[in-house]
Amino acid sequence: MKMVRLVSCFVLLCLLAIVPASVVLAQEPALISEEPEGEPAEKIEFDVPYPSVESIAGGNFEFEVEFRYTGVEDRDFELNTIAPTGWEAYMTPKYEKEKKIKSINIKPTTTFSEPIRVVVSAPFWPLPDPGEYEITFEATSGDITNSTKLTAAVTARYAMQLIPVTERYNTKATAGEDNSYQVEVVNASTAPVDNIKLEAVNPDGWEIEFTPEKIESLPAFDKQTVDVNIQPSSKTIAGDYLINLSARGEQASAQEIDVRVTVETPTIWGWVGIIIIVIVIAGLVVIFMRFSRR
Repeated sequence: MKMVRLVSCFVLLCLLAIVPASVVLAQEPALISEEPEGEPAEKIEFDVPYPSVESIAGGNFEFEVEFRYTGVEDRDFELNTIAPTGWEAYMTPKYEKEKKIKSINIKPTTTFSEPIRVVVSAPFWPLPDPGEYEITFEATSGDITNSTKLTAAVTARYAMQLIPVTERYNTKATAGEDNSYQVEVVNASTAPVDNIKLEAVNPDGWEIEFTPEKIESLPAFDKQTVDVNIQPSSKTIAGDYLINLSARGEQASAQEIDVRVTVETPTIWGWVGIIIIVIVIAGLVVIFMRFSRR
């Protein structure tokens, strides 16, 4: 009997130890109450497929920006750009490039129906140096705002010309003497051209000198006059000859030009010739007179 009581007491103690824990465990789910979901945080986000665009100085840089708005009501977002001094920037719809816009309306928790084109133009003068320029694009509606960085990578376009000052590709020269001719080196590039060297291909025995012989640097859309001294060999026979002139820089070279040089004999030889002719004629007259007397 005592054994039965002892077993009953042991069982009772075990139950007392287990039941409170079970009760607590059973009550735990009731203590974890789910709070009602609040309103989503309002924000505007951007997606820019090509955040860096390359173009020559003076050209346009075009970016496409997509919008994602999270909120509870329709909002009008003001659009704005911050560009380097002298640059122009504006926004247009993707398919209506002639229409400039300053704001858009977006419904909550949606993506705007079509991307916005952001057009940025570098100043034509003074032209910006080649390099990367940062543009900030931002959208604002009340206390909701966001911005993103766009990069305009300016590259140089190189073109150079060599043209006669008189626009005539022919000149006259006297054999054995200095004869002046002038050309212009024109830099039609959007960036400077450095270390421009002038060269000539001419007949054997001729000497051609350039002043200056070298142009250290020629700014964009600038030009410089170069004096070309042409000295044909003193043994050059009168006639027409071609010389080839060229200008080559580190970044660009001008198209070579051919100049026709009409060589004349020196004036002294012309007088010598006249004197010889006069002497010959006088001799013939003397001889004729002597023979006519006989």
